[in-house]
Amino acid sequence: MSAVLEPPHDPQRDVPLLDPIAVDPNTRSSNDSLSPSSTGLKPIQRLTSDSRIDRIIPDSDAVTVLRYSSQFARNFIRGDYNFCASKITVARGGKTHALESALRDTADWLRKALVWVEKHEARTIAFPAEHIELKVTRPLAGLLVRCLTQYDKLFVATMEAVLAEKITAQDRATILANAEGRIKHISLVCVPDNDRYQADGSLRD
Repeated sequence: MSAVLEPPHDPQRDVPLLDPIAVDPNTRSSNDSLSPSSTGLKPIQRLTSDSRIDRIIPDSDAVTVLRYSSQFARNFIRGDYNFCASKITVARGGKTHALESALRDTADWLRKALVWVEKHEARTIAFPAEHIELKVTRPLAGLLVRCLTQYDKLFVATMEAVLAEKITAQDRATILANAEGRIKHISLVCVPDNDRYQADGSLRD
């Protein structure tokens, strides 16, 4: 069977067991009180770590609009995106190498997963979507946006394939769990400081 149906990727492999994001308690209550939109997702009122990203000097001042329909994308954008974009911007040396490797591996896996699902030629379904503007502080941060875009396309494509009875619900769950694990792994690679990485991108003991 295709590699996309293998057991989910372990996001904590080869990285410290740390929680990269502490949700701001001042934003949780107001954000969670908002009513869901037509997508069933609560609107994102504020991104966690917005003050962190505002303090850094970016390599780029580009802005992009991300379209998403999934709960996972919504949660990652709100809770992890600014943290990751900030860490990507200040990464140097071996950490840049580790991040580039993680991002490119994830993007490549998501691309292959999409190709595999789309080969089933399921009927296209119009899914409602949310849109949010994100700062792209460095080209590698743009690759993270691409991964989130690919994930959301996979979210929709696998649902179409399930409804067309081309794959099972369990197949879909496995594919999405694998994709989510790979994206979460990027957050964990962001956590250690630059001096924790060796030149080849591996973590120092």
